Amino acid sequence: MSSSVLCAHFDTPEGRWTLVSEFTTEDAANQFVPHIGPKLGGDDLSMGASVEPRPPTPPTAVSAKFNAPSTLMVSGGLMFGDSVPNMGVKAPHALANRPTHVMMFQASEPVPQNEPIENSVSKSKPHGKGLVTKSTSSFVTRIVTNENLARWIIDPRTTYILFNAPKCFNVVGMQPDNRGETLARLDMTLASPTCYDVIGGSSRFDVVLGFVRGNIVWYEPVSGKYSRLNKNSGYAPAVVCVKWMPNSDTLFMVGMADGAVMVMDRTKDEFVVPQMTHAHTVFAPAETRPKTNPVSFWRVSNKPITSIEFSPDSQYVAITSEDGTLRIIDHQKESLCDVYESYFGGLTCCAWSNDQKYVVTGGKDDLVTVWSYYDKCVVARGQGHKSWVRGVAFDNVQCGVTYRFFSVGDDAQLLVWDLSLAALHRPRTHTARVAASPTSRARVSLENVSARSRGDAPHGTVHARMPKDSVAVLQPLVSEAIHDTPLCSLSITRDLLVTACRKGVVKVWKRPKPDSYVPA
Repeated sequence: MSSSVLCAHFDTPEGRWTLVSEFTTEDAANQFVPHIGPKLGGDDLSMGASVEPRPPTPPTAVSAKFNAPSTLMVSGGLMFGDSVPNMGVKAPHALANRPTHVMMFQASEPVPQNEPIENSVSKSKPHGKGLVTKSTSSFVTRIVTNENLARWIIDPRTTYILFNAPKCFNVVGMQPDNRGETLARLDMTLASPTCYDVIGGSSRFDVVLGFVRGNIVWYEPVSGKYSRLNKNSGYAPAVVCVKWMPNSDTLFMVGMADGAVMVMDRTKDEFVVPQMTHAHTVFAPAETRPKTNPVSFWRVSNKPITSIEFSPDSQYVAITSEDGTLRIIDHQKESLCDVYESYFGGLTCCAWSNDQKYVVTGGKDDLVTVWSYYDKCVVARGQGHKSWVRGVAFDNVQCGVTYRFFSVGDDAQLLVWDLSLAALHRPRTHTARVAASPTSRARVSLENVSARSRGDAPHGTVHARMPKDSVAVLQPLVSEAIHDTPLCSLSITRDLLVTACRKGVVKVWKRPKPDSYVPA
């Protein structure tokens, strides 16, 4: 598919989502280019050396308007405002074969447009220098920190975009009334991050990264500190997913390629591999030592863990696996609650609705599946993707009577879904029927589900797969080709949607203005 036919916008009943920026992870990762003489190499940079930002890349191709007080810039000197740069150049081979994971987060509360901000980024230089700290570690080569990072952190208007790239991890800052740029970068010797998660505060934020060779790294961009938490542990399956624990800035959960799930404490240096007394492919916690990592260790599956998402009330965690199951676990009690089977193949991703009524999953059956957490059954299967689904996310701005969620997949398509009673197509048989709107819980008959449930899981119930003609069908509201290579992740906030593909192209989409909303 040629990039010239890809859409620069897509329409929902509320208005038009517009592409406002497009750049490659390579562009953002290389924003700070060290000025090094012909006889010097990268390791010759000294502690605290300054690095000038690379010159801006001239805007080209795609044209779109960004309705903000002034133009905005995102990484690598890439402008977006009156014209949006089309930076979809061919990425390095290493990047093309490694999925780009992208995450975005904003301040918890919006700031009025005209409200002055003390020490805001607008009072600093357009592009700060990069302060380089040379590392003596064999794992990390250097840490680059923008000299204006502290001002970006304390400014509540800042939106952060984080992403992995070959042998580095990047943090990009954006604002609607100022220029954006790379704020921090962690360069690795050989390893490339496969997954990460972030928690932020008013003056700092903490990142935990996982790697294909089993390394787990904590990184704090403001101070430039980092730590390898399982160095030389002897336990090295690939880290597939990580997630910070709710209400904690020290504990996080890790999903491994061997089917194990660990709770780690970033303040503990020693790592001792737990010994499992027996093997179990559904759920089995192991005994751990109180003063070492991991804090908890669960044998969840014999296949890789693919995603971890905590419930809005912070008590439960949804875990998907290549074995084709969605597990709901009470992580506080270390107790398995329910196991749900996919229609076919492994599950790759999941997300909770903000009221905790629903969990949506994507998988290798090309389906998005909506599960009712309270009724403990499948509500609907969404048909629309033509290949594996790689990412799902609820749009909490548009979740009320109708639940809005997005999905992306290997077919390079972005699909928008509305879950409501009117949107569900009645199956040919009525063994599973919806008798109330999602606002009061989807009342799906549980007679068949209960009859087919098995009690072979410790302290949990395994719900068997429902036949295709017994489950309501959901059709997408919007289906658009937005990238020319398989999509691997998406993230959504109150203002923006960001998508990333295997080629390393990141696209930022702006939500329609509230005054442009029209009834569906």
